[in-house]
Amino acid sequence: MPRSAVPETLRRPAGAGRRLGSVLVLATLCAFGFGPVAAATASDPAVGAVPAPLYVSDYGNNRVLKAPADGSGGQSTVPTTDLVRPTGMVADAAGDLYVSDTGNNRVVRIPSDGGPQTTVPTDGLSRPIGLALDDAGDLYIADSFNDRVVKVHADGSGQSTVPTSGLLHPWGLAFDAEGTLYVSDFVNDRVVRLAAAGGGQSTVPTTGLSQPAGIVLDPRGNLYVSDTGNNRVVRVAAGGGQSTVPAVGLNDPLGLALDARGNLYVADAFNNRVVRLAPNGGGQSTLPITGLNTPTGLAIPPAPTRLRTTDATARRESDPRALTVKGLSGTLTTAHGAPVPGRTVIFSDAGRERTLCTAVTDSRGTARCEARIHAPAGVLDHLYENLLRRGYLARFEGSPTHAPAVAPGAVRAARPH
Repeated sequence: MPRSAVPETLRRPAGAGRRLGSVLVLATLCAFGFGPVAAATASDPAVGAVPAPLYVSDYGNNRVLKAPADGSGGQSTVPTTDLVRPTGMVADAAGDLYVSDTGNNRVVRIPSDGGPQTTVPTDGLSRPIGLALDDAGDLYIADSFNDRVVKVHADGSGQSTVPTSGLLHPWGLAFDAEGTLYVSDFVNDRVVRLAAAGGGQSTVPTTGLSQPAGIVLDPRGNLYVSDTGNNRVVRVAAGGGQSTVPAVGLNDPLGLALDARGNLYVADAFNNRVVRLAPNGGGQSTLPITGLNTPTGLAIPPAPTRLRTTDATARRESDPRALTVKGLSGTLTTAHGAPVPGRTVIFSDAGRERTLCTAVTDSRGTARCEARIHAPAGVLDHLYENLLRRGYLARFEGSPTHAPAVAPGAVRAARPH
């Protein structure tokens, strides 16, 4: 698409000094085509291989591709209907894929079981781009040309507008473990965060951002941002401080994704390729995906996880009246046995009538806690007998990179003092 064809409504205010690459990035929001850019060729072998699928929105070809994230080769076109300029994507724990069908001003859902594509019920979208899901299954949409973020409630109660201030063409969306929503505010050169439960908006401290697009957070709360106008990806540490992710030759990076092992994937739009950056500066490789025309969005379904429990003990106490449950433990790993640290495990009775306690997994993936419950005698007796008869439940409710998991554990009576 020639620069002269970019609609005036997509440009910065007069005097803002947009660069060539920036003009082209904004052009991706139009429902027009791009001139062809030479396809990148596959490079070195995969680093930090994982057997997860990677989805790529192939903007210029009006399609979504699926390829192994481990770079082992092979790609397929996801069955879709009438997509026009797909951009942002997100996959839920069941593997269902949501796609911003930007040119059609809608979001579509593609079931993992091969069922038919459906349109997410929304009202008044204008060039939707970024997508995110919260822990409750609510879908958030960066409704870019309406300068807002829309929430589509999982319970079917419709959509609402997330309270924000001053957004101008929001692009990327991402949640952290506490439920804080991050939004890349493309034209304002910033990333804002919206505290959970309506706690207000603030700006993430960054330096020199230019047209931030894709964003993603790792399990430790570090934020990665496609600093598109500067042809780089930056990392904003959870504790503060910004650095540039070691990457070579990026040309308008857009979508980002992280896999369960910490590999960072970048949709390198105007190089028509997807690159993978291994954690801790471990090197860059190009995935062998062919025929791309301005790849824009990336998504990796949450990795399967497993929980393993150990036996706990329960003791009734009379002075003061209480029930103590010790030894509650859950070890969270990937399907291949790698520990998953930094995740919250919830412990409850088997019927989920009462939460006993919560704990965060350590470097070995193990969460441990002790519960001490004060309640009327009848309530404590019922809970005690229920625990001895049915045991306890450990559950992990999932994250953008890891799927939910649940496991039962046995409870036996503690020996008398």
